[in-house]
Amino acid sequence: MIKLENKRLLACAELMAQDGGNDRCAADIGTDHGYLAAYLVQSGICKSAVAADINEKPLASAKKTIAEYGLEGKVTPLLSNGLDSVPRGDITHIICAGMGGELIADIISRCEWAKECTLILQPMTKPDELREWLYDHGFLITRELARRDGRFVYSVMTAKHSESGIPYPKDVLYLHAGAIDPVEEDGTEYIRIAAERLKRAGEGILSSDSGSETGKRRLAAAEKLLSRIGGTL
Repeated sequence: MIKLENKRLLACAELMAQDGGNDRCAADIGTDHGYLAAYLVQSGICKSAVAADINEKPLASAKKTIAEYGLEGKVTPLLSNGLDSVPRGDITHIICAGMGGELIADIISRCEWAKECTLILQPMTKPDELREWLYDHGFLITRELARRDGRFVYSVMTAKHSESGIPYPKDVLYLHAGAIDPVEEDGTEYIRIAAERLKRAGEGILSSDSGSETGKRRLAAAEKLLSRIGGTL
């Protein structure tokens, strides 16, 4: 049994397991060594998976992982630029983990059938840009976890396309903290960091324009975020 220790990837698996259904099939984009795809199938979270990567070298590593654990026929390695060469097939979940938020948005935007699937996304940078893109394109964030990896705390989110609209505003709080719950593991730290970032941005804006409404909104949002974890500016 493959041992998956990376907390970010384990959170992806956790969110997929919680999404229900017995016929889950994952497309793991940017699969690298293929560990997540292999883990999902071995643990019974999904019946099959596509392990896709844009580069030959990591795909070769994924093929080695698949062979080592006897997963041929259940995990399919595929050379693909994002989802461009991934067949629709039986895929129910698309996983994009370990890349920038703007790249994740670009990958999803180029796939016509992505809105038919559940998205499990783990941006390494620019989560605010990814949340904004999801909102603007009708994707509802249904769950969001915070997970520490080394010195940093990252977001891992589940999103689904909504035909009935998004029931929350695209405000500063949404863009910078999403649906992170401060009670969840590492959630308090994620929110604290987001609040500090907003505070610095607001103070920077107000230092050059003391009457700036944008600066004031940043500070107000920072204060609201801190209040979620019992802190103040």
